[in-house]
Amino acid sequence: MDLNEQNDFLSIIDENQKIISRYCLMYTNELMTFEDLYQETIYNLWKSYQSFKGNCKSSTWVYRVTINTCITYIRLKYKRGHHLELIKAINVPEEIAADNHKSELYSMISRLSMIDRSIIMLWLDEKSYSEIAETLGISETNVGSRLNRAKDKLKQMFNQSKS
Repeated sequence: MDLNEQNDFLSIIDENQKIISRYCLMYTNELMTFEDLYQETIYNLWKSYQSFKGNCKSSTWVYRVTINTCITYIRLKYKRGHHLELIKAINVPEEIAADNHKSELYSMISRLSMIDRSIIMLWLDEKSYSEIAETLGISETNVGSRLNRAKDKLKQMFNQSKS
């Protein structure tokens, strides 16, 4: 990799640092583990940079690699028997924030399947169905269906917790 490519890579990382941090925080709550996951994500981005052809936006590529790294991390963590908690790492809709239920919402999101969690996270990041579909490698129809079901599940969990 030449110096220009290295500079381009560093520029992409710099532009998308919030995405990487937010997703790494979303999938862990331990500082050391966050740092490990963040470092692993940067490493995976570096390894796959030369295969990044620019067929999609660089942020879409960053989302894809970051989410895949986090999901792989979770699979390994669950195999080791660790419990995973979600911390405040994303912005939530105003009505939830106004009710001071952020940590409750994060906890509920953490109970969704990995793919539904990723869809919700991308949706909260205001990504379009087509961007979510491209990032996760599923169809836009599947995104819509899964997003609606995930929202329904979250609504049910939220209503049960208020009772």
